[in-house]
Amino acid sequence: MKQIALDRLDALFAAISADQTLYIPTDDGAGQAKFARYENGMKMTDALKTVRSAKDFFFPQTENLVEFKVNGPKIEVIDPRSETEDFVIFGVRACDARSFDILDRVFLSDPVDSYYQNRREHGTVVTLACTAPEETCFCTVFGIDPTDPAGDVSAWMTEDALCLRANTAKGEALLAKLDSLTAEGGDEAVEAQKAEAAKVLEMLPLKDLSTDAFRGDVMLKH
Repeated sequence: MKQIALDRLDALFAAISADQTLYIPTDDGAGQAKFARYENGMKMTDALKTVRSAKDFFFPQTENLVEFKVNGPKIEVIDPRSETEDFVIFGVRACDARSFDILDRVFLSDPVDSYYQNRREHGTVVTLACTAPEETCFCTVFGIDPTDPAGDVSAWMTEDALCLRANTAKGEALLAKLDSLTAEGGDEAVEAQKAEAAKVLEMLPLKDLSTDAFRGDVMLKH
């Protein structure tokens, strides 16, 4: 586990963005939060969720798949893709991170969607654990632990530090580049935070929601 003081988040973001494109969740000035490309001094939002899912980075709503060039009776088919740049998405929540697994099973199975595959190979996902889920949240119904999210790197924001744990080779590579800014530690603070958040999850009104009912109906367990 690595950690960095919260008052050094700007330095952390600057270091990441100096090496590759960084996106963080930020307030848009209209009362909503969205992922935006990091610029010097940009602040991360306190909102729990963004208006648009982080899935957009890997599976956009629209994209050009092919282009055509017509020269008289001849038609040239052009592949508009170029090599995708490396990028980091910081602050993805556990529920969004689980959605990547579902997309992977669809678009990385034969026949592989090379557009999607290219983005997945170049993107590094840094998830952020939830400490104060909303009353409408029901992640645990689907086996998702919002206190210990998946991703290339898992992150926890404690009272005075951001704690980071690499889960994949891409995550290890990212943290290695930040070695001069981070220090070992944070395990105890993270475990304490997870325990407190688990208590909150147990009090959520939808924690016993079930999706096991026949024909896809949703009911509450009794």
